[in-house]
Amino acid sequence: MRGDGADALYRFAVVPRFLTPGAWSERLARSGGAEVDSAGRVHLRDDWTAIDDVAALVDELSGRDAVLPPTHLGVLEIPTRLRKAWWVEAERAGAVSGATFEKVFADIVEFLRFKRVPLPDRVSLEVTVSAPDASSASGAGLGVGGRQPLGLVNLGDEPSHVVLLDLPPRTLAARLAAAADELAPTELVARYLRRFPQEPFLRVRLAPGEGLWLSPRGVVHDRYTRGKRDLDVFLSIGGAA
Repeated sequence: MRGDGADALYRFAVVPRFLTPGAWSERLARSGGAEVDSAGRVHLRDDWTAIDDVAALVDELSGRDAVLPPTHLGVLEIPTRLRKAWWVEAERAGAVSGATFEKVFADIVEFLRFKRVPLPDRVSLEVTVSAPDASSASGAGLGVGGRQPLGLVNLGDEPSHVVLLDLPPRTLAARLAAAADELAPTELVARYLRRFPQEPFLRVRLAPGEGLWLSPRGVVHDRYTRGKRDLDVFLSIGGAA
């Protein structure tokens, strides 16, 4: 059964103290799995369909002091003024990197702290720009190696997507009857998908300015730009080394 092992399936919620428009049925979609080639690269099946029982995947986190638990992935939204401020600086710099973004980044962090999003004392922010119409935007595929971000925010001018498995990495290892530390993280994902090629993926639609806050337990995820016409621009928020 899906979810057996170390952890149950991840669920979704709006991050407490945020309001996001749109129905979950329009935000979430499911595919029939993935294929892994001889080089270990993951290729998602492009058979996304609506989720009939989407309400079973979503919780409402209410209450003044509510927090997003590690069992949930949360949707949030930064103000339009902050997203536009980044673009103003990007156009001024003539590129999407450089030393002119410190104030915009500081304003974004200040806003997230004001909303009591769980952030470490030191935060790192990085913007990644990817070509449109690709199934795997980062080029790294769906591996979980390296430092994972705490959250992702769509800075682009059109909706974009994040694709993910709703099983924590240690659950993948449990289903393979292997300890997670005996496998390289990226090897774990490829091995799991070879054994379970019909494991469904979820696709999360994020409008401009919207983001997805991830679980500290680890999330197998990637950006997904299939069908986009414009550059995919994502802000990655993480803890500083």
